[in-house]
Amino acid sequence: MPEITKKINIASSVSETWDVLASFESISDWANNVSHSCLLSNQLEGVGTCRRIQTGNSSVTEHVTRWEDLRFLSYEIQGLPPIFKQVLNSWSLEPSNIGVLLSLTIEIVPIRRPVTPIAGLACLVFGRVNIGMLKDLKGFIENAKPLMELQKQIAHLEQKIDAMESQND
Repeated sequence: MPEITKKINIASSVSETWDVLASFESISDWANNVSHSCLLSNQLEGVGTCRRIQTGNSSVTEHVTRWEDLRFLSYEIQGLPPIFKQVLNSWSLEPSNIGVLLSLTIEIVPIRRPVTPIAGLACLVFGRVNIGMLKDLKGFIENAKPLMELQKQIAHLEQKIDAMESQND
């Protein structure tokens, strides 16, 4: 069964990176190729959690098959052509010298052996998509997320100043 792994180093802690991945419904916040995402299950985390993602005019569902806090997240992508028995994306996190080494593996199991070359080509395509997702996540964690936190702190300070000014009136 064909598979391809892509990796990236992120200047972040394992727990900060995990927090973003574990917010399973929020992939559209950081993945540029995902235009919309939402949960389809009542549970928010763990094996069995399910989300729907939309990329352009296409949508698929993703069902969590493995969840190890701070270490591993794997989900099956459903809604792709029926020539694939299983399409699995797996994220793994390891501490690195700059923060966290994040790996993303796409694994495609063809429905029948003659379809294996097509699954191999699909792995190459998904591998390119996954490189983009890794870069998007890195950019979000290293740049956008700290900016969002700063904006929240500024808003909180503005509320405090407004409250203090209203007491003086």
